[in-house]
Amino acid sequence: EKPPGAAAPPATPAPAANEAEVTATVAATVATTVTSADLVGVPALPACRAAVTWLTDAPTLARYPWGTESSSPPSGADQFTHEEPYLAKVAKSELMTDPKSDRRVLHVEFDTRGARGLDFEPGDSLGVLPQNDPALVDALAARLGLDPNAVFELGWAEGQAPSGPSSAPPLRHVRCPASVGAALTHAVDVTAPPRKSLLRVLAEACTDAGERRDLLTLCSRGGRDEYKVRCGDERPTLLDLLESHPSCAPGWAELLDALQPLQPRMYSVTSAPEAHGGVPAVAFSVVRFSTPRGATRSGVATNWLDGRASDPTFRVPLYVKKSLHFAPPTDVSHPVIMIGPGTGVAPFRGFLERRRAMIAAADAKAGPAWLFFGCRRRDEDYLYRGDLESFAADGTLTELVTAFSRESGATKTYVQHRIAERAAEVAAIAAAPEARVYVCGDGANMAKDVHGALVDALAAHVDGMDEKRASDTLMAMTKEGRYVRDIWS
Repeated sequence: EKPPGAAAPPATPAPAANEAEVTATVAATVATTVTSADLVGVPALPACRAAVTWLTDAPTLARYPWGTESSSPPSGADQFTHEEPYLAKVAKSELMTDPKSDRRVLHVEFDTRGARGLDFEPGDSLGVLPQNDPALVDALAARLGLDPNAVFELGWAEGQAPSGPSSAPPLRHVRCPASVGAALTHAVDVTAPPRKSLLRVLAEACTDAGERRDLLTLCSRGGRDEYKVRCGDERPTLLDLLESHPSCAPGWAELLDALQPLQPRMYSVTSAPEAHGGVPAVAFSVVRFSTPRGATRSGVATNWLDGRASDPTFRVPLYVKKSLHFAPPTDVSHPVIMIGPGTGVAPFRGFLERRRAMIAAADAKAGPAWLFFGCRRRDEDYLYRGDLESFAADGTLTELVTAFSRESGATKTYVQHRIAERAAEVAAIAAAPEARVYVCGDGANMAKDVHGALVDALAAHVDGMDEKRASDTLMAMTKEGRYVRDIWS
């Protein structure tokens, strides 16, 4: 059902030059790459669970962004959650990288004074509920032929309601009544690589046979390789898909049902509550990158935070996610090794603030504490340099080991190389009965290389160890919560 006054989808503004070239290149190759063999294993069209009712009066709309500035959750719960987030002001936003660098890393503090349900500890994470880019939302609404201000309600489609008494809506993440613009901004993910279930729904909405066949190919078993290149590597947004398939006109209910909810983004807390008056802080890289075919992609949450942080009216829906295992030792005598290149160092700032406070209050002698940190150059992206050097100066850290990958000429030096250089000392600490080893950061490459360096160190410098026993030792430490990795890809 179309909203009141809806028209056919109008022409949309031309995309940026490189994105237009990517779309044209893909479209030009589709006709020559799609064969009957590609349509093997096309998934069945999923039934749409929701039905749309367009509202012409002026109802009270569901609140977006969801959350409260009250001191506690409206439900009376002890903690704020992703379903009941706190709307926090940004207390401070600081660029930590050289302005001339192509990497942009921010340190952001949130004003949560008076909020009783946001207690945090080092190792915890802040969950942030982001918003989609307003320009992208406007372009999507225009392409779909929808008024961003049109208001709708969702109910169960015929035959889709669960059996038995239930008042739950079909799509809980789309709170209604809502405007089209609010739903596209807050409720659904329109930039993630498309799932095959979404491609199947879009294929059904194409009136052009070639465009329909192209989308069916992408979601079929026979089109697995094509899907990896065009969807996995190129990461097209929903708008990209609609622009490259002009005849596609999905229904609003079908589209909302096929899109994934816009998920919270998790950021490691980079502070200890006792060090900053209970103010939580995070650090993150602002995500922008080019795909293999030259299209520009931007991270939803990091660019939203970067663009709005200086606005005094800006509020960030957030909550604390407690860590089960990634937490500093509770005894300062226990040896600890922390490995965190790049933004992976963020939680260790909080670990070390906690350790500093514990040493000041403890009678026992503190055990060794090592931190391996890596970045490109010390004058470009040495994150929290002042803090880390202060920890080393006052003995909170017994060793601060740095690796600057772009300062050593043609050979790049990373944290795993520094571990190898200090292998005997690292092995002696890691093999101690109460030792803790923490790794935080990139899981695609760094974490694997660091793990290999730890295995090599143990195998070479601990009596009775070989590579298998060293691997088994790290596995046992993992089960005991003494080798903990907080990694992402």
